[in-house]
Amino acid sequence: MKKKNFKLSTILILFTMFVTACGGKKELKDGTFEGNYKDDSSTVKVVITVKDKKIVDCIREERDNKTNKIKDESYGKDDADFNYKQAQKAVKNSQGYAKKLVEVQDIDKVDSVSGATVSYKRFKSAVKDALNK
Repeated sequence: MKKKNFKLSTILILFTMFVTACGGKKELKDGTFEGNYKDDSSTVKVVITVKDKKIVDCIREERDNKTNKIKDESYGKDDADFNYKQAQKAVKNSQGYAKKLVEVQDIDKVDSVSGATVSYKRFKSAVKDALNK
């Protein structure tokens, strides 16, 4: 009896996994959607435009919560040289995320870039927030 229940449970689990994996991707609605993500140090805002059920534009803005300044080429300038270089590496490496999203049409297919993985996680959360509206 235990063996039969185990087999039945295994089949049920495998079936559930199969059905979940085969479920289609959520179809995008046309429009312009804003998504946000905030943690202790940064706030990320994205504005995503969807036309004909495809992402045609994505604008990404990341701000430092302490200064409320956009993280750009001047981000980290007031810090020590090493910190400035690290901050600029993150800024530079994260600049392609929005363009890549438009290219691949799926946030899960956008790869994080070394030196900007935290920015990627923030961006991904903001994108999901926008597209779930």
